[in-house]
Amino acid sequence: MEWSKSRLVIKDVFIKLISKKMKRNHIKLSILFLLLCNLCVVNSQVKNSKISKAEKQLADSTKVARTKAGKELVGNWKKTGATFTISGSELEHMATPNLLNALNGRLPGLTVISGSGETGYDSPSLAIHGQSSWNTKTNNMLVYLDGFEVDMGALSSLSANEVESVSVVSDVTELAKYGFSGDGLITVTTKKGKVSKKPIISFHSRYGMQSAVELPTVLNAYDYTRLYNQARQNDGLPIKYANPDLYKNSNDPIHPNVDWYNEMLKSSAPIQNYNISFRGGSDKAQYFLILDHVNNEGLYKNANEIDKDYGTNALYKKYNLRANIAVQLSKNFSIKSELSGKIEDRNTPAGFTASTLFANLLNTPSSSFPVKNPNGTWATSSDHDFNPVELLKQAGVYNGHTRNMQANTTFVEKLDMLTPGLALNGGVSFSNQYMGAYLKSFTVPTYELTKDANDNPIKDASGNYVYKQHGAVASSISDGEVSHWNRSTYQLRLDYNRSFGLHSVSAMVQAKRQNYSYNGLVYEYRTQGISSAVSYDYAKKYVLNVSFGYMGTDNLGDAKHYGLFPSIGAGWVISNEEFLQENGVIDFLKIRGSFSSTGSLDQNYRFNDKQWAVNNSAGWNVGTTSVTYKDGRSEGTIGNPNSSWETKKSFNFGIETVLLKHLTAMIDVFSEKRTGIIQRPNAEIPLYAGFNLPYLNTGKVSNNGFDATLRYDGKASDFEYYVGTNISFARNKIDYMSEVAQPYSYLYATGYRIDQSRGLQCQGYYQTSDFDASGSLNKGVVKSSYANVKPGDLKYKDQNNDGIINDYDKVPMKYSKLPEWTMGLNVGFKYKGFDLDAFFEGVTNRTVVMPASYTQPFAGGNNITPFSLNSWTPETASTATSPRLTTQTNLNNTQSSDFWMKDGSFIKLRSLEVGYTVPQVGFLKKVNSIRVYANGTNLFIWDKINSLEAENLSMGYPLMKSVSLGLNIVF
Repeated sequence: MEWSKSRLVIKDVFIKLISKKMKRNHIKLSILFLLLCNLCVVNSQVKNSKISKAEKQLADSTKVARTKAGKELVGNWKKTGATFTISGSELEHMATPNLLNALNGRLPGLTVISGSGETGYDSPSLAIHGQSSWNTKTNNMLVYLDGFEVDMGALSSLSANEVESVSVVSDVTELAKYGFSGDGLITVTTKKGKVSKKPIISFHSRYGMQSAVELPTVLNAYDYTRLYNQARQNDGLPIKYANPDLYKNSNDPIHPNVDWYNEMLKSSAPIQNYNISFRGGSDKAQYFLILDHVNNEGLYKNANEIDKDYGTNALYKKYNLRANIAVQLSKNFSIKSELSGKIEDRNTPAGFTASTLFANLLNTPSSSFPVKNPNGTWATSSDHDFNPVELLKQAGVYNGHTRNMQANTTFVEKLDMLTPGLALNGGVSFSNQYMGAYLKSFTVPTYELTKDANDNPIKDASGNYVYKQHGAVASSISDGEVSHWNRSTYQLRLDYNRSFGLHSVSAMVQAKRQNYSYNGLVYEYRTQGISSAVSYDYAKKYVLNVSFGYMGTDNLGDAKHYGLFPSIGAGWVISNEEFLQENGVIDFLKIRGSFSSTGSLDQNYRFNDKQWAVNNSAGWNVGTTSVTYKDGRSEGTIGNPNSSWETKKSFNFGIETVLLKHLTAMIDVFSEKRTGIIQRPNAEIPLYAGFNLPYLNTGKVSNNGFDATLRYDGKASDFEYYVGTNISFARNKIDYMSEVAQPYSYLYATGYRIDQSRGLQCQGYYQTSDFDASGSLNKGVVKSSYANVKPGDLKYKDQNNDGIINDYDKVPMKYSKLPEWTMGLNVGFKYKGFDLDAFFEGVTNRTVVMPASYTQPFAGGNNITPFSLNSWTPETASTATSPRLTTQTNLNNTQSSDFWMKDGSFIKLRSLEVGYTVPQVGFLKKVNSIRVYANGTNLFIWDKINSLEAENLSMGYPLMKSVSLGLNIVF
């Protein structure tokens, strides 16, 4: 038997290997390589035999896995790590102009942190497997588009209709090939052409309305003035408002009661998206072309009421154009080209940024001033000198324009004439982005209606109101660059893929160089190196993957230009074993494990090996009677010649299965150890020493968790349905951080999570009984080092029992803002042309801190909200839910404590879509398909925080929800 010969050869090689007791690693590797060659050569004698039983079993298992998810799982049987993928068609269910916002909860291992809801400025932050370094927290992963690295912004402007798939790569044997991939990898593949008898023309349109998920609630003018007087009395001061009842009216400019949110914002704004694509080709050439347009408006009300040059709503327009072409020029030579261009135009009011506006909408009391004074001038006040309506309608227009382009060209030359399965691949990519701005700015005076100490308006001798002018007339125009970046990549790869009977071998070796620059950087970033991977499998049951990246960077000194990043993975397709054949439950079952070492670069510590002269206005004075100042420079941080990247060693173990032909499941457990985290030794250096300690690679963090997916696809006659869920968990721990010596162990960050919430433990309020007749605290009652407390102030636990509350009493508690658990639930069905798809996202083990501007009224000019309606008074002492009101800064009550920390968990209905595909009858037979649908995005949220939505705490431009109608036609 031929296999008997193979076994004899293997046995002989192993006996020789053991008997010689070789110690040198390169000799061992050489013998293992020869062993692999012997296996291939001996068994090549049977390569022309009939298909093996194992091959037939795998082919059968692919057929048995009747669902799309099951077939994808079986099709990736050679992988020894986890890669989670979502199709572009699934992302189309989210009506968002930013593709990254469509990823919320849909990919295991990926956490998406929503940012602003402002159209055109709504990019989120992303993290893979949570955090494993306090230096690189979010958006530091590698991002690849069609096989080449790009900036994160290149993904945000993509249309879901041009995307084939998005993947989060957790496969450590894959990550090692990239070298500096310690923060993870996201890959996006766009749609390509395909062979078809005629061009496939697709038209998509969507029109809808968007509105705020939840805006903060503030109290009206009457409640503000009434409670402000109460706070003044608590402070022992005279009241400010003689008659709060005067502020109950809504149209009195002398005693205003302005709803600033209503004055500035519409209840809804339109969103539009249209695109047309062409797809097709022959066996010689294939193409995919798409033109996509987005037109979204913001919520600002009557912005161009005076003139379009003076004010504007928030507007976002985007045009995407893509052409992907593949041509088979000869039997052995093919070429592909991907060319894309994007144009983005954003209009916003010149008078404010969104964050500034919404901070002032929250902070400006309804009683502060009217929109316009009785004489028709724009109103303002000294305490809150910000009239948002005036700044919206008369301060000018800011127009930002972004131009993005990517051009990729790759080729494949088959080299079967040299040896079957050999091919040469090469590619080059150029991508760039330019951001410019045109600003037309105007300022006009605003006027404050003066009042006396009794809140009465002051009049002159003629009986006219007296005003105080703020600002003057001015105008300006500017035009120029905001930022730009460009990236070029060159790569050449040799591939080998061949089977020898029951044995299959695939291998690659690639050389790559990349240049990256932005905003006129003097020394552009460069990375280059070689990567290689070898995959071997026997009988489609046992898989071994080995890969490495030998990558270099110019970020560091000569001692650390290059590094070796190895990985190894193994898999066992148990379902192809004979003992699992003919069973009626397990259709596919694989276990796998992998290990790798990767690096992570932090551009904030570039050239850390060098010491620089720092221009920080360091200088000296010359002369005695006539002193002249001379500019100078001082010594920067001492360089570290051994400075290196952060290193992450990862271990993964996973199980993948298809059960009962319809149930697909995968679980991947990971353990990560990150070392070499850059930090400065925490030791105090006296100023006269004249230097700062160098940054060293001494920090350590461990990170552990798992990712899992479960999906069931079923069918009963014409009714098709599916239920899918995914869940991810990641928990980190700081193993070592350089810290100042502390008297208590709980004061260290080491041993706890990155960005662990810390604060005082609240134990209610100081009560009247805690004080003596003179207002001093009774003996034995804990004191505060932050302020002289009064009844109604927050009372904290004395952790070290020294009788005084200070920073030594702040302890780790709860979680960080980044959730440890992220979950997704997708359900849907199709029935006789009707279809429904719903997706929910949930996060938990997340702690948020209530904004001071919402919870701490009056002091610092803050407004008052429903949070403080049940504040402490002697009458509400047993039922109060917030501290006593005060107009003074109270450092005791504003300390970080669990009183202000809330459970940030939430469940959100991310998308709900109901559609109907029109039957192909009559003249409609000439059309491939017509589908109409209604879509809802971010419709509902369930959380544990009153009056604010938990995801973004309703701060800044609000997160948006939308309802839209759409039409898809395919010719």
